Amino acid sequence: MIRSMTGYGRIDEVKGSTRLTVEIRSVNHRFSEILVRLPKAWSILEDPVRKLIAQFTLRGRVEVSISLENIQSISAASINWSVAEQYVALTREIDRRFLLETVVTAKDVLFFPGVLHTKETEAANDDELVDWLLAQVQVAAKDLLSMKVAEGRQLYADLTKRLSHVSEWIKEIHQLAPLGMEEYHSRLQQRLNEWTHQAPFELDMGRVAQEVAFFADKSDISEEITRLESHCHQFVEQFGKDEAIGRKLDFLLQEMNREANTIASKANHLRIQHLAVEIKSELEKMREQVQNVE
Repeated sequence: MIRSMTGYGRIDEVKGSTRLTVEIRSVNHRFSEILVRLPKAWSILEDPVRKLIAQFTLRGRVEVSISLENIQSISAASINWSVAEQYVALTREIDRRFLLETVVTAKDVLFFPGVLHTKETEAANDDELVDWLLAQVQVAAKDLLSMKVAEGRQLYADLTKRLSHVSEWIKEIHQLAPLGMEEYHSRLQQRLNEWTHQAPFELDMGRVAQEVAFFADKSDISEEITRLESHCHQFVEQFGKDEAIGRKLDFLLQEMNREANTIASKANHLRIQHLAVEIKSELEKMREQVQNVE
């Protein structure tokens, strides 16, 4: 199933006194990169959130922003005096041993880990609240995925339409290729015959025939047509894979463009050259769309 790399998901929910907002944005990127922004007290959940989001995205740069707000007018805070006393005692011991005079303020003590407890820090250790947060992240991720799938359907419709045009032009080139070879061989033979009558010396006609065959072979585009058709089939096969296919599609389009270039340069037939240019133009439009494919 083809999916776009771009999408957006959001959820706003309230549980008790906590309001949770989750926003997920996904944009194009060569690889998979998931950035998670959480309040400091909840930073322990960064890895679980990243693993959860990874289940819904295969490639792209995904930014996850999670905010929590206590909607009660008063937020409780408490101090762990035992921990505070230990920090102060250790500070004084360091001063004594190294003959220092360190000034430790109340503000310094409050910033020591584990001294100040708020409802937010307590909530981060509440298993029920953690499970609820992760569940809401999953809801937002599903919202993101639905947008990626919807855009993927539009990409699929556009790519298949353009690939159909390319396939039709390849079929026409396939039909014209033998005629092009015959015309080229005939023109080359005619020019050699004209030059032979004007030459002041006798030519080795066996060698001339070899040279005619050699130049005619150089204009043969049958192998390029076969490879171009094969790449088209592989391109369609990618649509049915449940994996990141964007880079594979881009590679196939590069190869298809290479074959179209070779056909345009080798073919000595005006209509074939025109069709090769049309194919290249359509492939370029497809490459622009494929840049959005996951």
